[in-house]
Amino acid sequence: MSEWEDVVTTGLIGTDRRPVPDALPASWGSSLDHVADPAHAVLSLAARHRAASRAGDLLLSCPPGPVGPPNRAPLASSAAHEILARLLSPPQAAPLNLWLAAAAQSGQQASAVYWTPLAMVAARTAEFDRTAFAAAIGDRGVWFVEQNPQWARLAKDLRSRPPDEAAAQHRVAGVAVTEDAVRADPELIMDAETPWSEQLTSTVLEIICSGQLQQRAVRYATAVGVRLPLEHYELVLSALQTPLGLGFVREALLALERTAWLRFEIRSAFTGEPIIVERLEIPPW
Repeated sequence: MSEWEDVVTTGLIGTDRRPVPDALPASWGSSLDHVADPAHAVLSLAARHRAASRAGDLLLSCPPGPVGPPNRAPLASSAAHEILARLLSPPQAAPLNLWLAAAAQSGQQASAVYWTPLAMVAARTAEFDRTAFAAAIGDRGVWFVEQNPQWARLAKDLRSRPPDEAAAQHRVAGVAVTEDAVRADPELIMDAETPWSEQLTSTVLEIICSGQLQQRAVRYATAVGVRLPLEHYELVLSALQTPLGLGFVREALLALERTAWLRFEIRSAFTGEPIIVERLEIPPW
């Protein structure tokens, strides 16, 4: 007679005529106190049998799960991760790319806590720097991405990028451009070799403040903030001293300043160097 049939028989004829079963499967849990309340013991055994039946049988053996490769690079500092958490709420590709590029160049990596939110951005945003992302999460992070079938295309793309490609990608020299060429085509500054001269930076600021870019001024200024030589940060003050009559000009300067200041914060977080300049304030209307 099986253990369950033994329990049923005891329940049918009563615990005063038949003792509560002693031999119980391990999956039913620990032994019961039959002496204190035999009737309650039978009901408890019935509940345990129900729970064990719904849970299923124990496997005789189970092969070990896959193990990811180790990450040997050091994790970024807590200050750097505080910035990363801020950039993910809500996520925007351009600021995140700055963080990932700094991580790749410094040889530091993002904590595993941030792999999922970063992968979600990478999977749906074409502007996301996947090369820097692969470097910032390391081999173990790329393996983690591979475990999700929904990220199969992303994982394949990450796996195809050499680890050293990220740092090299941000060392491209660019091309030489003149102030007159940038005035004629403001987008040329995006491919200009860095660091820019002070004259070239002043020219770009003049273009932003002129209003000629109209509604694309904010996008342009953000891209400029990504590339602006940080030693020219205080030149933005000269632009702030001009009348900001157009709303999109003020918003553009706000975007440029925020992006440049973010780079100061990221550099300080990854290198430990203090920020030695004071932050500029965009004047109110």
